[in-house]
Formats: sequence, structure tokens, C-alpha cells
Amino acid sequence: ASRPRGAFGASRGPRVARRGCVAARATSAGPSDWDLDGAPDGVVLRLAKRLERAWRALPDVADAPCAPDLKSVDAIAEDGDPTTAVRIENLVFTNAAFRKMHLEVAWGLGGLEVMHVVVYPWASVAAPIYAADLVAFNGRVTLCIADVCPTERADSEEKKNEGVPEILADAASALKHAMLTSAPAIEPRGIPDWGTPILSKEACVCVGPPVGDFPEQEQAQAFAEYAFGLFQAYASYVNEICLPPTNESEEKAIDKETKSRLAAQSFFCEKQLENDKTRKALERSMGEERTARYMTQVLFDVTERTPTRPATR
Repeated sequence: ASRPRGAFGASRGPRVARRGCVAARATSAGPSDWDLDGAPDGVVLRLAKRLERAWRALPDVADAPCAPDLKSVDAIAEDGDPTTAVRIENLVFTNAAFRKMHLEVAWGLGGLEVMHVVVYPWASVAAPIYAADLVAFNGRVTLCIADVCPTERADSEEKKNEGVPEILADAASALKHAMLTSAPAIEPRGIPDWGTPILSKEACVCVGPPVGDFPEQEQAQAFAEYAFGLFQAYASYVNEICLPPTNESEEKAIDKETKSRLAAQSFFCEKQLENDKTRKALERSMGEERTARYMTQVLFDVTERTPTRPATR
């Protein structure tokens, strides 16, 4: 049955005009590349490549630290079971606005395809975390989720999560309306318990396209447009607000807010690390020690000791 266009809280109102798009910057030596040779062509890979192109167009993008044995992974279980073979390729970038931009493409495990994205702004920047995942099996997309996860939290118990900035909430509403216009049969999927405290009500879209969506993948394609459009709106917003403090009193206020946002980012990582499905799938191929390093150093690495602003040049 068709889903009414009001699903996911989508608005029928006018689209929000795009503001201050991040300008492309030509550089002679940009960040490093990755090796996607052998990755199955489909919705997962195409969205990953669109995001890669958008990231490389951001100002002053450079490689962020990442251990070589975790940046590119080619692993299989010790017993050689071919269904445990997995390839994982990562882009890990940074610039003045984003401490870490992580884009992962993984394939193998008997037909699994995964795109995983998390963009952590520097905690000194008053912006949420952009996150998205796309999962497919033998080309058929089975799970899609994208959000801008709040990092602004009030002190009062009555309002622990202040939600996302209004401009991003409005952009998400317009993008949801476009998604549902393109694929009105889209149905929301339930959020796991560990995700509820960290995901937003305004922008989170989580869907599980049915078997009938394949091979056309109308719903998966519509979601991909939502996820990419949400990143564009997010990058534009962060570019506009990423300004240095103008005086000492403002800097002190920002420092207090920065600590709060760092705590929110750390909480986001703590909840993500409760996802045992990811850990168990990786451990079968990579072993426990390497999997633990991958999850805490590459995927979800924020702690109270994480730097909150870029080093001054």
C-alpha cells in the first residue's frame, strides 16, 4: 500500500533555498585515493562515489590519520571459509570544519555490500554529526539510514536533546517530501534501541526496501537522493557557521559549549559501539583485536581526549 506523503514527518511546504554552498578549491596535492577495484556496481557504490566527489570539492581537504592496516582491509577467517572474505576501503579526510570525514565501502561476506559514512565536525563547531548507512545483499538494498545527529544538548532533564538546527530540519523536510514524491510506497523501518538516544526526530530516515523493490530499486534510489541532498545541506550549513570567535568572552562561552558537544559526540560513539551485529560480522573475518581497533579508531573514535579544534598553522 502507498504511504501518504506526510510519512517521516515530511512537509508539503515549499523547498528551502540552498544557502552558501561550499566552494570547490583546486589543489595540486589533494587527499589520497582508495582502491575500489572489484567493488560491485550498484546503488551502494554509486552513492559512495557521489559523496567522495562532494568531499574532494570541500575547502582544504586533507587526509586524516588512519593506520594503513585499517584504511585498506583484505581479510578472511583463519579457516579460509570463502564466505568470510571481506574487502574494506576507507577514505578518512579532515579540514577546518570537520575533524574527521569517514567514508567506508565494504564488500564480500557472501554477497554483502555496505556504505558507511560518519562526518564529525570539530567539537568547537556548533553542528550535528552527519551519518548514513546503506546495506545491500547481492545487489538488493535491504537497509538505508541517514541523519544529522544532534550534538546540542540542554542542561535540563526535561529537554536532554535540543534537536537539529532549524535550517537543517527544514531542508530535511523538503528532501523527505521529494523522496516520497519519487517513491510514495516507502515505509519507515524501526530504529534499534541503541540508536534512539542519538538519532534526530527531524532528519532521520530509516527504511528497509522490500524484495519487490529489486531490481528497479526505486525506493533505494529515492533514499540515495535524500542522503546525498542531506549532506549537501549539512555541508552548506557548516560552511556558513564555521567562524572564529570575535572576542574573549565569546571564546569562553564557546569553550563551554565545545565541551558539551564533545561529550555528545562521545556518547554517539558509545551508543554505536553497542551494535553487536557489526562487531560480530567483522570479528569473523578480521579477528577480535583488529576488529576492536577498527571500530574504536576508525568508525567511532571520539573520547574526552579527542582534539576539539584544528591545530593552528
